[in-house]
Amino acid sequence: MLEIYKRLPGTNCKKCGETSCMAFALKVKAVQRRISECPYMADTGEASSANEPVGSAEDSYSHVANEMEEEVRNTDLKGVAPAIGADFEVVDGVQCIRLALLNRPCELRKEGLFEGGEQCRDSWVKMIVYDYVRRKGGAPVTGDWVAFDHFPRTPSHIKAFQKTAEDELASAFDQDRASFEARLVQQGSTQEHGQIRADYSCRLDLLPRIPLLLRFWAADDEFPASCKLFVDSSANQYLDMEFLGHLVEKFVKGVTR
Repeated sequence: MLEIYKRLPGTNCKKCGETSCMAFALKVKAVQRRISECPYMADTGEASSANEPVGSAEDSYSHVANEMEEEVRNTDLKGVAPAIGADFEVVDGVQCIRLALLNRPCELRKEGLFEGGEQCRDSWVKMIVYDYVRRKGGAPVTGDWVAFDHFPRTPSHIKAFQKTAEDELASAFDQDRASFEARLVQQGSTQEHGQIRADYSCRLDLLPRIPLLLRFWAADDEFPASCKLFVDSSANQYLDMEFLGHLVEKFVKGVTR
């Protein structure tokens, strides 16, 4: 799938009918679309066979996760670990790296990704971790907080999701602030006191080198409650924006449940 994605223009123009080039590449991989259906690829002659069976979306995600897993198997885990904030160990002669995703411990071995000692079955979690590992720590964390629309070629649905997520968080925070703060602490958050005034501000790590900043302002006589999410300006070096969007979505679901 990644090879398919690399051949696409990366403009996320949606002229193909999909929300992003990544979404289109997933469907080409699953033989649900032909690469020639991309208006920028129509003259290349590349196409998937129309006679091949069409798979489900989950089949597509599983294919991509398996493909990325093969790439990670050939990665020097010992060399990558320090750059991505993971711990490297050799357990019973098997190399592995340990890291936390949303404060949940994960272990990556040559045979795959494990959570709580059991092999991970969630294709999206696997794709997120594999992409994070295969990028090998593309840049240092800057400490500069930005919104999703700061990054070039961010899919429009990811930008729209940020607004939806912020509204959901603001509503949850406003209804029961004590419980909400407790759930944030469970996710590993720590309070921050930055230069921008907010009624509540905290930082947590989505992955070891991908911090997230949440700021909340309570409702007053003029404005309703509001919440803003920020990531470090280096985030797109550590994770594809499509995967970053799903990771933030996973965080939001975890604290607004």
